[in-house]
This record gives sequence, C-alpha cells and structure tokens, in this order.
Amino acid sequence: MNQTKLEAALIDAGVEYAKYIGEGAWHDAWKVSKDGCDLVLRIPKETVYGKRVSFNEEELQAEYAGTELYYRSVNQAVKGAAPEFFRFHVSEQLSYTLESFAGKHIDLHELTRAQAVETGKALGEIYRKTEEIPHGLDGFGYLHWTKDSGLRGSITGDVRRFLKEESEEHLSDYRELSETRPEFRDDTVSKALKLATELRERGFTQPLLSNQDASPENILINGTQVCLIDPFPNTYYPRGMAGNFMNLYETFFIALSETDRYKKHQFAKCASNLKAIADGFLDGYSDRDKQVAAEVRGEQLLQLLETAYSHFHLLSGQLTVEARIRYGDKQQIEARLSILAVELKTLAASEIRNLEKVLENGVSS
Repeated sequence: MNQTKLEAALIDAGVEYAKYIGEGAWHDAWKVSKDGCDLVLRIPKETVYGKRVSFNEEELQAEYAGTELYYRSVNQAVKGAAPEFFRFHVSEQLSYTLESFAGKHIDLHELTRAQAVETGKALGEIYRKTEEIPHGLDGFGYLHWTKDSGLRGSITGDVRRFLKEESEEHLSDYRELSETRPEFRDDTVSKALKLATELRERGFTQPLLSNQDASPENILINGTQVCLIDPFPNTYYPRGMAGNFMNLYETFFIALSETDRYKKHQFAKCASNLKAIADGFLDGYSDRDKQVAAEVRGEQLLQLLETAYSHFHLLSGQLTVEARIRYGDKQQIEARLSILAVELKTLAASEIRNLEKVLENGVSS
C-alpha cells in the first residue's frame, strides 16, 4: 500500500490511525477512530490477483454506492445487521470507504454445530427481510453507475425474457458438459435441472435487492448480532443469490479450500460447520415454506452446474494468474471436476422429488 495514500485518506476522513486489520481480495483495511468511535477505513489495493488495477470512477462509484444502499436496506430490515455508518470518497488521486466497526469475524473452527446453525439462520433471515425493502432502482442485474443516471441495474429490457434466456443457457451448458465429460451424464440431473428452470420462471415476480458475497470473511459477530459487510449487491431473482449461498457453503468453499485464494481459511477442516451454516440459512430464509426451500434448492443446483461448467472451460486454455490464485493449477481443476460431478448428482437425486411436488401443486405469485 502506498503510504502517501493512507496518510491522505486519514486526513481527508478526519480520523486517527489505530492499526492495520488486514486485506481482502480488493481492499486493505485499518481500524481507526473518530470522536471516540471505532471505524474501519478501506483503501483499494493497487494490485489484485496479480494484475495492476487502473482507476475506474464508474466501477468504484457503483461498488460503493451499492454498498451504501445495501447497508441502509439491511438495517431497515434488521437493525444492526450491517454497519450503520458508511461514507466513501472516489477520485483518481484518492479513493476510500469509512464505515462502522461492526464486530469480529466469525471463527468457523471454534463454532459449535448449534452456533453454526444459528449463525446461518440469522443470515437467512437477513437475506429474506432485506428483500422486502424497496430498492427504488431502475434496471436489473449487477449495479452500474454513471454521472447522468446515478446508481441503477446494469441491464434494461424485459427481465422475464432475460431470465428465460438465462435458463436456456444453463441447460445448454449442461448439454455441453455432459456430452464432453461422461461423468456428468445422468438422467436425474438432466430432469432436475429442467425442473429448476421451470420453477424459477414460474416463481419469479420482480427484481429484488440481494447479495452475492456473504463469504465467511464478510460475516461479523457483535455480541449476539450477526453483521454483514463488504457485499456484492444486485437486483434480480433473489432465490438465485440464496441458491448461491447454499452452493458456496455446501460445496464451493470446501472444494476450493486448497487454492491460494482460500487456503488460509482451512475450509476443509471446518466443512461440517460450513454445511451447518447452510442448513440454518435455508431454514431462516425459507421461514419453513417448502415452496421457497425448493426454489432455493433449484437455484443451488443451477449454481453448482455453473461451478462445474466454469471449471470445465478453465481446462481449455492458458490459465491466467488470477485463475491460478482462485482455482489452482489444471491438475487441481481436473480433480475437482470429478468431485463436482458427484455433488451435482447427489443434490439432484435428493431434491428432484421436492421440485416435482412444488410444480405439481402450483407456484404462488
């Protein structure tokens, strides 16, 4: 980190330097203080995944304004479940964020199963209740910002048509994968994927605000309050992000635990707690509604498919530095594909009847 930038940020934010907390994928963070209150100062890293990062005003404005919107919405839904103070500054010379210090990171290796389930349940409730808060944005998808239009969804047009086309892409990806990789050929998987795409098209109502990045790095505990930080918000079919959460905690983090990106967390050694968090999340998010649970599991199946499909395509070309950091070398990727094939078959077999039942009984809008 450029020391000059740090000093400039401390002066501009009007805070006193306390201590370096650590780094995420995209930012370095410091615990600072102002008027006796603890805050966190984050400054964008100059090199990310082995590549120099150029200043991009629109991307930073979208990221930080999106975070501000998400924090505000979360706190309307569940007070204290996100930092209650947040401000940011963006310029080519100096960019940073400043937010409330919201607690300590969860320790996946120290949680009991009961604590892991309760943590997941709290997260599921935060997701569900935040969706109920109107976001007021035009468009849908990942968030975009321009000087003329401000913050909005990056995609315009017919959202239902977009969802249908995305579903068709999922099925096309499975056909390509199963035609090339025999271990993925399975009638139950094929049928379950079709049911999942049908369920999402029937169940979708309108784009709602959700979060793609609730990784353990971004979950804090303040007393008994679970708090989410550093989100990656979007406005789309919210069950997709709930399904993404389930895929991350039941499969992705465990399968990629030996990569440079995740090895410091030793996820494989706390796999049971990751899965317990997923169990709690589904309970808290669905509020024990079987239709909602089936919709989430259907989206999880599609997310797991895309995890496998992205691994498959990484084998076809030269791996970038970023790909090696995030996914490992080709030998590791190849070995992981076999694991993902088993996971996909297992999930499809366990959920296909639930998907059928919900579709047979009809989907409420």
